Amino acid sequence: MKQLKTSVVVIGGGVTGAGVLRDLTMRGFDCVLIEQKDLVHGTSSRNHGLLHSGARYAVRDKDAAMESYRENLILKHIAKGSVEETGGLFVKVPGDDDSYVDEWVKSCLQTGIPIEEISLTQALKEEPFINPEAEAIYRVPDGAVDPFTLVIDTVEDAVLKGATCLRYHEVKAIHEENGQITGVTAIDRYTNESVNIQTDFVVNAAGPWGERVTSLAGIEMKLINNKGTLTVLNQRINHQVINRLRMPGDADIFVPARDVTIFGTTGVNVKSPDDFSLNKEEISRMLEEGAALIPDVRKLRTIRAFSGSRPLFQEEGTNDASGRNVTRGMALIDHEERDGLKGFITITGGKLTTFRYMAEKTVDLVCEKTNQSVQCTTGQVPMHERKGELSNTLSKAADKKIATWSGIRKQAIEEQLKTARGSTIICECEQVTWAEVKASMPADQPFHLGDIRRRTRLGMGPCQGTYCHKRAAALAVEDGLASAEEAETAIMEALESRKKGMQMVDDPEAPKQKEVMNAIYHISLGIPEGGKINV
Repeated sequence: MKQLKTSVVVIGGGVTGAGVLRDLTMRGFDCVLIEQKDLVHGTSSRNHGLLHSGARYAVRDKDAAMESYRENLILKHIAKGSVEETGGLFVKVPGDDDSYVDEWVKSCLQTGIPIEEISLTQALKEEPFINPEAEAIYRVPDGAVDPFTLVIDTVEDAVLKGATCLRYHEVKAIHEENGQITGVTAIDRYTNESVNIQTDFVVNAAGPWGERVTSLAGIEMKLINNKGTLTVLNQRINHQVINRLRMPGDADIFVPARDVTIFGTTGVNVKSPDDFSLNKEEISRMLEEGAALIPDVRKLRTIRAFSGSRPLFQEEGTNDASGRNVTRGMALIDHEERDGLKGFITITGGKLTTFRYMAEKTVDLVCEKTNQSVQCTTGQVPMHERKGELSNTLSKAADKKIATWSGIRKQAIEEQLKTARGSTIICECEQVTWAEVKASMPADQPFHLGDIRRRTRLGMGPCQGTYCHKRAAALAVEDGLASAEEAETAIMEALESRKKGMQMVDDPEAPKQKEVMNAIYHISLGIPEGGKINV
């Protein structure tokens, strides 16, 4: 059994855990992050990627609205490589409540969120896909954030500053003695090796899996797993975020995400955080509702659908099946005060936009409990940024993407670009080079196309990995980075993941793309269907 010792263990490799890890490290704590799968595998990547201005919550939850707007401005400063300052529009369509508009305008002014009414003519000039019969349109400072680069760069920035990250490690036990946390035991999901970590403090940042983590400490805590479904359009139809101007509901946000658009979402409470199921009827209803805002949404190609659970906390529980009436504010739970267990904190709820602030308040509490008085600086210190041009041998699209997205992998990518095949484009849809693929392969785990996708967007474009999975796997074998067996397993897992999202969309092009994928991999290459996903 491997033995480690640290000051704080953070459980959960989503955006909240990433933020806590970076904040702890910057305040001088030794800390270890444990994630059961890959970074940003769960809720943090299963969302719109909306950088909230706070306007969506101005009427219903003013505290969450003000937090969102403040953090919106901070993230635009500290995480420039992951944020696009798109701006946003709130659009009232025929049939929506007139009185809500007045209340919304008043609430935005009260919370300090800047809004500007614009004409329909101007709005259609900027966003020609919006409903030409819209009755009121306001400009807000929304943005788009890439959750993959945000989480991975946040963790890697913390690691550069001294933190430790254990991916594909599942926490099996939380140890306590006389009401005090003493350690954590985790299992490496690849090798089955146990890791025993001695610590006096555990931060539970496991999102919708947080209820399972508290149970390991013998504590009961009820979370609401509110599952939302989203779809991905094969092109970027909007320059700005487009919101429907009504009380938050289903199918009312279109967010530009690099070269595609993400549309959704729905909300339904489910029992398990592992429930990533998709329902064709639900998706069809969502598209029908979305047509009120973007009339041509059904004429546009939808390349996939996906879902994920929001972790909502309400101490007394709720009977609201949609979860819409539960606050989107964070819940910071001191289990010494609540349950008599020292050295144990849960941080949950909140939004992607407010992750840094959630981490700040969490680490403030850690400092209080450990008699430390170090101030938070995460709102002032930018994460490591990549600046300047990389290579004149790349296409403009690839060069721009690497220059603005590569984050702290800058040096590794630059070194790989000097090699003979470094500038070779592996994924044409997303302009991913072999240099990016090779530089993104985590050294601590076997070859896994999903891990590469989360770091480079490999296979996220219209063809959904039909061509690039094969290219990446083949070159990995040629370069000795994977065995033939590992490459085949990785391809099967990636195919199953992509097909799941493709087969649920009611789009005439989706079956054609799937048939091409089947012809290449299952007929030509002879790779069996239904590959089991082990991790």
